[in-house]
Amino acid sequence: MDLRRFITFKTVVEEGSFALAARKLCCTQSTVTFQLQQLEQELSYKVFEKVGRRMVLTPAGKLLLPRVRELTQVLEGIRQISAVEEDVAGDLRVMVGETLLAYKMPDVLKLFRAKAPKVRLSLQSVNCYAIRDSLLNDNTDLGVFYRVGHDDALHMEYFGQQELVLVASPQLRDVDFTKSGQHIPVSFIINEPQCVFRQIFELTLRDRKITLDNTIELWSIESIKKCVASNMGVSFLPLFSVLQELESGELTMLPFSSTPLTITALCAHHADRTVSPAMATFIDCMHQCLG
Repeated sequence: MDLRRFITFKTVVEEGSFALAARKLCCTQSTVTFQLQQLEQELSYKVFEKVGRRMVLTPAGKLLLPRVRELTQVLEGIRQISAVEEDVAGDLRVMVGETLLAYKMPDVLKLFRAKAPKVRLSLQSVNCYAIRDSLLNDNTDLGVFYRVGHDDALHMEYFGQQELVLVASPQLRDVDFTKSGQHIPVSFIINEPQCVFRQIFELTLRDRKITLDNTIELWSIESIKKCVASNMGVSFLPLFSVLQELESGELTMLPFSSTPLTITALCAHHADRTVSPAMATFIDCMHQCLG
């Protein structure tokens, strides 16, 4: 069997269309179509079927996909054998949680670029649940995020407990979030609902029967901090992300819990994935920079 046909099949699934797969593979769309037709002829079953205007995997195609991923991982491992004593090269896909990317990863990325200048790094900032799902589906190489759930299918390396703090402008320093059964007339400023520290904060408020005026959703942590500093409301964020504002007096920390609430930062990959030299170098850079 022609291995290129399996690679074409996997690329179509990852890119979501024949046209995008053709662009990534640097060939024409008709070549992609021909490769898949030849693959289906060799296998004697269909791997795609048309549903409306979309091409979707057949049941047989869904069974084939994980085996093709295993095959391409083996091929990548074979390619890397000759590169053990050479410069680290190839592609590396990394997904990172936004606060970690903004405040913890710059030194890691700088060191990685110095150690592996030939690696084509694809970096994406998404929420922790999306990172975990992408790792479980083997759609990314590494994920740097906060632990959500317990997944035996992932190999995890931990980088410490990160303390969460409730912050506000100095004008709100006397607001009390430790007293149960009350309505506090302020806004909660945070990002999307799947944000881990948002979920911890909202769960704690429900347990204490505390209600707020409303929630303001913003994607950027920097925008959230600016709004909080402008006395628009409060936020609940990792301590490392607000240290500068706390030290300058732009923000103040409000009492919230008798014991610090924390989240666990980690770097993970699929347990069955062959760790490439690029992956190993990136993880090593994280250990050097983050401990």
